[in-house]
Amino acid sequence: MPIGSGMAGLASMLNDLGHEIIGSDLEEDFGFESRIKKRNIKILPFNFKNITSEYIYIISNAYKENHEEVREIKDKGYKYYYYHEFIASLKGIHIAVSGTHGKTTTTKMIVDLLKGEKIAYIIGDGTGGAVKDYKYLIYEACEYQDHFLSYKPDILVVNKVELDHPDYFNSIEQVYSSFNKLISQSKNVITKNNNNLKKKPNFTTFGIDKGDYQVRILEENNKGFKIEINNTKLNIPFYGYHMVDNFVSAYLVLKKLGYHDTYIKNKIKDIELPKRRLEEEKFKNQLIVQDYAHHPTEIKAVYDSLRQKYPKTEMVVFFQPHTYSRTLSLSSSFNKALDCFDKVYVFPTFSSAREKKNNILQKQVDEIFKRYINVKSFEEVIIDNKAKIYLFLGAGSIGSYIAKLKMKIMKIINEND
Repeated sequence: MPIGSGMAGLASMLNDLGHEIIGSDLEEDFGFESRIKKRNIKILPFNFKNITSEYIYIISNAYKENHEEVREIKDKGYKYYYYHEFIASLKGIHIAVSGTHGKTTTTKMIVDLLKGEKIAYIIGDGTGGAVKDYKYLIYEACEYQDHFLSYKPDILVVNKVELDHPDYFNSIEQVYSSFNKLISQSKNVITKNNNNLKKKPNFTTFGIDKGDYQVRILEENNKGFKIEINNTKLNIPFYGYHMVDNFVSAYLVLKKLGYHDTYIKNKIKDIELPKRRLEEEKFKNQLIVQDYAHHPTEIKAVYDSLRQKYPKTEMVVFFQPHTYSRTLSLSSSFNKALDCFDKVYVFPTFSSAREKKNNILQKQVDEIFKRYINVKSFEEVIIDNKAKIYLFLGAGSIGSYIAKLKMKIMKIINEND
């Protein structure tokens, strides 16, 4: 059972439900392992000898038939599920969050609003949990390779839909076709008004001054937003218009489940953003921010959020592209989003199980980002002691450089003493 973000959350949830869990993974830690090691879940390096007859296996979607453990499981005829197949098999009222952007944040908002209730959940930042008699099962429904078509949710959230995963989807029309298939097998659908989604009687829609729930932004400042949803006024301590949409989706899930506005208002204070979603850390006179953004729309949303909260602070970005196919397909949009920042360092593309390292494609990526500072290592980064926001962007391992940034900051401080 390789331990990516979804698998880490699933392992934690199953552990809370009382199951014996053991996993295997690459020996490199991508930040998820610490969350399941706290539950004393054992993680082994990949080896076909890990595969024995006493377990049921859940296989990550990242690994193909030729992987040594996958091959061993199938050759021996042991019982197994792929990740999405296993999620679909679980009991409970299924609440699935889909869309190109905002899945993890919206899922976390729903979980936090339902904290203390009978829930089981898997969040895309690698966290998960459950009570043994759970009623609601809350999880993300990713469109990649149409894996989400295994699900038949009782409540489906559809956030903003755009072209992504160009290694699988050839066009935006194909993306919408997949989302509409998922919609057709869902009991209830919550979405912002979108004419490309095939609306059915089970739709609950929202939008600015339109939809079943009409949303108005009454005020925005460096503390967040004051909004109104069908005459209900709410203060939400989040930044960026996309966060308003994420919150309204979560709010409507609770309304669909029968929770009243008073309950929801009292729970807003319990909402915390997921890991690596505008995750801030003050270090000396600097602000260090991590965000998982790896799509141009997400990068622009991060910029807007930080600019709302910190209107005048200079922003320096350390960006690690995620997949050659996404970067090359959306190159002009990446440049437009990154142009918003004051200074941009671009690191080599993160290679993963999905796309192996490719020097030819990397040269093409370097050409796309030639207007910025292309670096191979963090040693090439130059900083000064002026107060800034240092932003680490990407879905890969870019956050591993934070320790090196801190060392550079301390060196400058010591030199100036």
